[in-house]
Formats: sequence, structure tokens, C-alpha cells
Amino acid sequence: MKEYFSVADVAKLLKISRSGVLYYIKTGKLKAERVGRIFIISQEEFGDFLKSNKEHKKSKKRDG
Repeated sequence: MKEYFSVADVAKLLKISRSGVLYYIKTGKLKAERVGRIFIISQEEFGDFLKSNKEHKKSKKRDG
């Protein structure tokens, strides 16, 4: 069975605001499913987001 996170859960894990998480969703950087009026993020999609974000940070450090 798939596990899901709420926007608030992801915000706590990333130590950012809920609006920051919504920004990532709206820009397509974090994939989420809309259920009624809320978004849910699968554990798998959250993991993919973390991996791509980590790789992005590494490439930024090399460029700087």
C-alpha cells in the first residue's frame, strides 16, 4: 500500500513553509495528486524530489 504525505508533513520534513511546498507543486518540481481541495504527495515522489534536489545543489556548488 502506498504511503502519502500531506503538504504540512512535507513542509515539516523540509523545514520550509506550506506555501513553499505548494510552490514546488505548482512549478512541477514536486509531483502531487489533488484529492478534493488538498494535495497529497506519495512517498516515492517525495524521495524522487529529494534526490533531484540534492543533485541540483551539488551541481550549483561546483559552478560557484
